[in-house]
Amino acid sequence: MGRAGQKVIREDVGLADRIGVGVLAKAFPRATVEAVIEAAGAREQRVRLLPAWVVLYYVLALALFMDMGGARVMRKLAGTMVWAGRGVSVPTPSEEALSKARARLGPVPLRLLFEEVAGPLGTEVDTPGAFWRGLRVTSLDGTTVDAQDTEANWERFSGPGTKDATGVRLRGGFPQVRLVVLAECGTRALIGASVGPYSAGEKTLAAPLLPRLDAGMLVLADRNFAGYDLWRQAAGTGAALVWRIGANFALPVDEVLSDGTYLSRFKAPRRFARDGAPDAIVRIVEYQLRAEDGSVTETFALATTLLDPDRAPARELADLYHQRWQIETAIGALKSGLKGDGVVLRSKTPDGAEQECWALLCTYHAIRDVIVAAATLTDADPLQISFVNALDAVRGPVGDRAAFPP
Repeated sequence: MGRAGQKVIREDVGLADRIGVGVLAKAFPRATVEAVIEAAGAREQRVRLLPAWVVLYYVLALALFMDMGGARVMRKLAGTMVWAGRGVSVPTPSEEALSKARARLGPVPLRLLFEEVAGPLGTEVDTPGAFWRGLRVTSLDGTTVDAQDTEANWERFSGPGTKDATGVRLRGGFPQVRLVVLAECGTRALIGASVGPYSAGEKTLAAPLLPRLDAGMLVLADRNFAGYDLWRQAAGTGAALVWRIGANFALPVDEVLSDGTYLSRFKAPRRFARDGAPDAIVRIVEYQLRAEDGSVTETFALATTLLDPDRAPARELADLYHQRWQIETAIGALKSGLKGDGVVLRSKTPDGAEQECWALLCTYHAIRDVIVAAATLTDADPLQISFVNALDAVRGPVGDRAAFPP
């Protein structure tokens, strides 16, 4: 037994543990981890059994092994550290000590870590579909994850609910954390993310992601995001926008262009117009999807900042918009593959839930990094490499054979 009655892990760690935790260590080097801890002011004030950098790796490992209890995850991490240190003994704290250590660390270092490492992974030469006419194709979308059913989580995040016959609002099953992410369509890698309460709309959480945009990007988005203010801010970054608009937008036809598309405008709301803000000029591309029998199955209307039909043909934009589904696949991999279907975040506190969300985002990006590296080595399309298979390989071998090289 170690000090204070803690167990001590010795060098008996398996290859699987070294692989899984090693991927995290490669994606998030110790120097980077230390830097974000320092920037967040989360450095421990006295010598502890669990220094902040170890706790941060522990939180990342929790995200990698969502189906395991905290103590078991810590044993994996500690065992790998023993192996790396060759003979070093690492004590494993109690569940209570681990929980307190996570609370001391807080969510900010994980957010800063994600912001440090997140970014596009594709190249114009090596990644099919990552670029269109010299612009990196990206997409914006949101989702929610269930948090523990505690009063603190309900108060911070709120969640879906219904009203009874008397009009009293009834809570749904769980409070929910809302995520909005910006992803690269050619690799499904995350470029940016925003975490907030369910009560915050997707437009609200999209605004902090706008500094991630630049003039070398084309941004796709569904109809949930269209609106004057967010559009104006996003267009101001220089990025090209191709966003679907809903039926609630009654846009005027200002000028019909040679290809049948037309120029229109998002009218400036009064609060902006009073300050002299102009209307936002947009080009509208309308098209229909049809079944084999010729019947219309769905009608689309896209608003774009690309006003010249010759430089941005309508058919190309219509085809391009359907790459937006790559972010749906990315979100599905994050929620179903990494977190697990029906799995609720572990934390009973709001800060803990936010910390977990950032850890999941970090770990997801680390797996995507592995996928893109493998695709580059084999001249493959990263979209054709299964996220679940890559995740299984990183988590450990199947049977007695290692499925991923150390």
